[in-house]
Amino acid sequence: MKILELRAPGKMELKEVPRPEVRPGHALIRMEYCGICGSDLTAYTGKNPTVRYPVAGIGHEGIGTIEEIGENDRGLCAGDKVALEPYIPCRSCRMCAEERFNNCEDIRVAGVHTGGMMADYVVFPSDLLHKMPEGLDPLDAALAEPLTIGLHAAARAGVAKGESCVITGAGPIGLLAAFGVKSRGARPILVDVVEERLRFARECGIAHTFNSGEGDLTAYLREGAGGLPRAMLDCSGSPAVLGAMHDYVCHGGRIALVGWPKGPVTVNTVRCIQKELDIHPSRNSNKQFSAALSLLAAGAVPVQRIITKVIKLEEAEATMLDMMANPGNYIKVVVKM
Repeated sequence: MKILELRAPGKMELKEVPRPEVRPGHALIRMEYCGICGSDLTAYTGKNPTVRYPVAGIGHEGIGTIEEIGENDRGLCAGDKVALEPYIPCRSCRMCAEERFNNCEDIRVAGVHTGGMMADYVVFPSDLLHKMPEGLDPLDAALAEPLTIGLHAAARAGVAKGESCVITGAGPIGLLAAFGVKSRGARPILVDVVEERLRFARECGIAHTFNSGEGDLTAYLREGAGGLPRAMLDCSGSPAVLGAMHDYVCHGGRIALVGWPKGPVTVNTVRCIQKELDIHPSRNSNKQFSAALSLLAAGAVPVQRIITKVIKLEEAEATMLDMMANPGNYIKVVVKM
């Protein structure tokens, strides 16, 4: 079988290896699709500090079919199509005891800390497999994992029906987070400095956008968007955004931090205290896969517009290099095994 191994930064190899053997509590999955995430690109360049090299099978946005599985309490059987939840918890720390598995003290993320999903076959924990709804195209389901990131962020920020929520950063995660906000009955306001991204978001059905490179975001939110929002999701990791985030929500506002800054940033804690803001870092996702798959099955996300390109496993490295050289040409790329 083939597997795409990232041996070290900039050193990727498509290898032939024996098919893995299934073991208790796990299932053998024949992989069908795996999305390419921005973290895969930073893993390739060596700029992702969380990666543990070598990574046997990069990728963590996987969809496949169960080939073999033993007894399990999820009702899964051979032939079921499943999404693989990549966050493998230790199941023994305090966070796991509180069922905050995404925040496990010794978490292993597939394709980051341990073997990932760009492979013909993987052996994966049975309790992290989520059966796809009937009628959901496996290619569409490849957006499940990044959609869960937005859903988890919306939950962390307590986004409620009827509220407005400003989302900074209109890349794939910010765009999908906007649909997560819509699914909660709230109104997303998507912000970026790249007009092409905002135009694409409007074409996908996100009605309210703002180019913060061409105007005052705070003034727009106060005067043009019905007042400062109750909630905010930062999907940019931009120091400028984080330094001014207190201006983008009302008193008592709730902010979820999703984007990863490249280093420490300055936050105006005085204004955060004066407005008594609730600020919640948002890591991975927790208990969101069922909701994500249901939204995708219901057609709530325009998947065919968002998936820019489907490639073969043999094309992955060249495509990653082009994604970094020409980011404007891509929204989401999915690898077909």
